[in-house]
Amino acid sequence: MSVSRFPFWRVAPGEREGEYVLPVMPPATVGPEGAPHVMGGVALAAAVDALELASGQTLLWSNIQFLAPTTHAEELVVSCEQCGGGQSVGQWQAEIRSNGRLTHRVSAALGAREPSEQRIFAAMPDVPSPAECESGDRSWGVPGTLGDQLETRVAMQDDERGIQALWSRSQAGFAADSGWLAIVSDFFLGAHHAARGGSSLDDTYRHIQSADDGWVLSVTELAAFDRGVVHGSARHFAEDGRLLAISSQSGVLPRIPRTP
Repeated sequence: MSVSRFPFWRVAPGEREGEYVLPVMPPATVGPEGAPHVMGGVALAAAVDALELASGQTLLWSNIQFLAPTTHAEELVVSCEQCGGGQSVGQWQAEIRSNGRLTHRVSAALGAREPSEQRIFAAMPDVPSPAECESGDRSWGVPGTLGDQLETRVAMQDDERGIQALWSRSQAGFAADSGWLAIVSDFFLGAHHAARGGSSLDDTYRHIQSADDGWVLSVTELAAFDRGVVHGSARHFAEDGRLLAISSQSGVLPRIPRTP
């Protein structure tokens, strides 16, 4: 196992205003040996990092479209531009390119209206704690890639109802901030055996609050398999029950489903 102690989704300023660069390291990738690609959630996390740097504000929500593969990408270039909004909340857009090719398109809102009162209506379900759960599948990916950066525990798996509750945490002890939760938001296709190995079309991610390093519970509910595509949503909670984020996705199902 090779664990990165550097937050592998962090970007650096590029050559132009509003431009940021993600050097692609193995921990940011998934895929078979010899054909690594940037995991979609990592691309989203890089865009979130770039947008927060460009705006000087914190993320409220974002949507990313996965447009083209990033196989063997050495870096991703994120270009950010404000396209609307007011004094409190700004509307932004970003494009991600690899070797000049457009691979992702992002929309987002950042900021906050103050003063404000936080009220959380969503409650974490009653599931076994991480210590009471079996370890999740660690066979995906090759050594040193994203699979090595995570520890997972399955709290509930109900393929008949399309529901999964999965505990996850960073092996390096990274905080569950807007970037790390963006990565977690893209675990969607792993929530059902028939969706594993599919391809995400998009990821809408709404960031409520961050948490210190520790376990995150992702409760994923699939809504439908339709026309070869799966649709669903997830809520992500800290171990103490606080709602951290919500997300929703659509993804193309694999032609040959994996066995449970």
